[in-house]
Amino acid sequence: MAERLLKKERDLNAAEKALTAAEGQVNDLTSKLQVSEAERKKLTAEIRELRDEVARLSRQLAEAKQQLESETLMRVDLENRCQSLREELQFKQQVYEQEITETKKRKQVEISELDGRLQVEYEAKLTEALKDLRDQYEEQLRNNRSEVEYLYETKIEELNRRDQRSTEDTDALTTSLREAKSKVQDLSSRLANLESTNNALKQRVLDLEGQLEADRDSHAAEVLMLKEEIMRLQNQMQVQLQEYQDLMDIKVALDMEIAAYRKLLEAEEARLNITVSSSATERETPYRRTPQRGMKRKRQVIEEEFQKSAYQSTARSVGDIDIVEDCPEGKFVKLYNKSDKDFAIGSYQVIRTAGDAETIYKFHSKSKIPAGATVTIWSCDAEATHEPPLNIVMKNQKWVVSDNMSTKLLSTSEEMAVRETKREVTFESSSRLPEPKEEEEEVSRLYTGCILA
Repeated sequence: MAERLLKKERDLNAAEKALTAAEGQVNDLTSKLQVSEAERKKLTAEIRELRDEVARLSRQLAEAKQQLESETLMRVDLENRCQSLREELQFKQQVYEQEITETKKRKQVEISELDGRLQVEYEAKLTEALKDLRDQYEEQLRNNRSEVEYLYETKIEELNRRDQRSTEDTDALTTSLREAKSKVQDLSSRLANLESTNNALKQRVLDLEGQLEADRDSHAAEVLMLKEEIMRLQNQMQVQLQEYQDLMDIKVALDMEIAAYRKLLEAEEARLNITVSSSATERETPYRRTPQRGMKRKRQVIEEEFQKSAYQSTARSVGDIDIVEDCPEGKFVKLYNKSDKDFAIGSYQVIRTAGDAETIYKFHSKSKIPAGATVTIWSCDAEATHEPPLNIVMKNQKWVVSDNMSTKLLSTSEEMAVRETKREVTFESSSRLPEPKEEEEEVSRLYTGCILA
């Protein structure tokens, strides 16, 4: 009983340690969740800043495009003005040539009316005047042409420089915009990953909180059961202590009675001069005092109750493999191939259920059981030798145990063999009269057990 109580206390300490570990894990997950939330807020702020930067760059790009359009319109306007000046110059040249032609005709008429002497002088002066006029006009035409060409080339160079600067600015803005878009996409994907991780952590925290609450409830129920068991054992121990106290009182009374009879016998022997050995006296004393005194000795009948426990198993199978034995202590499970052929068991698994606990062992894909052979699957703590295919030791797994256990052999989802084991407890009682020495030893043992409990 004391061992069971110690086992219950160890289980309770283990449950409290598991509860503390679960609370620590919940605290760690909460801290990770807070870190993820802070990082998510930081990334959100960076995305907002990048969006503002993209909007600013977009406005600059629009302004550059508008400026480029205005410069293009100015260039077209200057080209149109140059073309107008060329046409005006050509028109003035035609008018001048027409005036020269008319002047020549008129002068020819006047020259024909003058005499020969004046005609030669007039022609010389006219030729000189025409030459001066032509030189003056050609010089003015060259000046106008050079001025127009210089103005046109200056405007063209300025427009080319502005166009080149606008193109460079546009390329830079396009590159910056492309980089900002790629950075926004990366941050968006990273934010999505962090949000998914955050959601997974939240779900994990909720699951752990639920599991922690369930563990707390189960531990509280188990503690309550343990307290009730302790109270029941204390009450039972109190009753037994009272019974054994009564037995001790009877023993003390019997010892006093035996001492009194011994003194009477020694006095009688001294009076009659009878010499009797101590061993004979001790043997004869109980028989002498009964006829002399006529007293009846009271002896309390002790009823002893023995508890016996045994495991009863039932098995069934639908194939060539039977579960012939499953150790109640969780050491091994044995499978037997009752056919006359080797059995390929690669896709099979053995599942043992004991209460809420479960152990699953999956066979290797190339595992086989020879015909008429027995395969033993050992727990990792069974101190067995791993010698496949007949002796297999699991890695880091033990067969779970309880009062009710079920071991199944499954092929995918089909149940091939089942063995169910239940523990049955029986009680046997017997009655006997305790000897004085035995009474003393029993009382001493129970008293010591009460003190230890």
